[in-house]
Amino acid sequence: MNYAIVSGGENPILNIYNIGFSDDKNITKFGPAKRDQYIIHYVLAGKGYFNGNEVKANQGFLITPELLHEYIYDEAEPWTYLWIISHDKRMKDIFKYLNADEKTLIFNFNFAKKLTEIGLSLKNKKIILPSLEILNIFIDIIAPHFEAEESKSAELNKETYLKFSENYIYSNISSALTVRELTKLLGVSQSYLYRIFKEKHGISTKRFISEVKIKKAKDLLKTTGLTVSQIAASVGFDDVLAFSKFFSKETGFSPTSYRK
Repeated sequence: MNYAIVSGGENPILNIYNIGFSDDKNITKFGPAKRDQYIIHYVLAGKGYFNGNEVKANQGFLITPELLHEYIYDEAEPWTYLWIISHDKRMKDIFKYLNADEKTLIFNFNFAKKLTEIGLSLKNKKIILPSLEILNIFIDIIAPHFEAEESKSAELNKETYLKFSENYIYSNISSALTVRELTKLLGVSQSYLYRIFKEKHGISTKRFISEVKIKKAKDLLKTTGLTVSQIAASVGFDDVLAFSKFFSKETGFSPTSYRK
């Protein structure tokens, strides 16, 4: 089987020239040669070789202009693949999202079933399509890569929020810290902050603040000659009685008893 569509014109957003799908041995091999094109190959089944490197199902490879390249199917397990061809230099920015190996230009993906469905659907389309329609098909193909990057960014933000919160708490332990203050600084909800603290520390944000204050107070009681009032102020309490009550509730001892 061999299905392909071609763009009927230029597109101001991104020019995709050709999208195809094949398991035809006469189609699924090329080179060695150079082409002035940006090409993405997705291997959907079977396997083959790209510039001497094995490429299996759920892997793909990238071709850039002027790259000397060769690819060929495996005789025992000939591959089925989907390809995208463009002459647009803006494809270089798209390629970054595929996270291909810098040397081999081979990348991994995990949505072969979806791409197979898209490939098979090409047989029901006209060979020449409006540039916007072919661009929409391309976006449907490429979207999971962007979703994966967004997911990574969300994880990165989570770590960033955590690190900032922890550093802020330790740096401002002498103030009357509140969870609301933190969420306002970060621009996140209390439930989100609660969730990421629970995932990492097993306790809520509020509890984390309390434990940091108690640890600091214990250290000061054990290692310094500061008065209880001074220690209270050092961990964010203006009222020494409120501090004593807090300390007793957390440790089972009054500050004076703990020091003794």
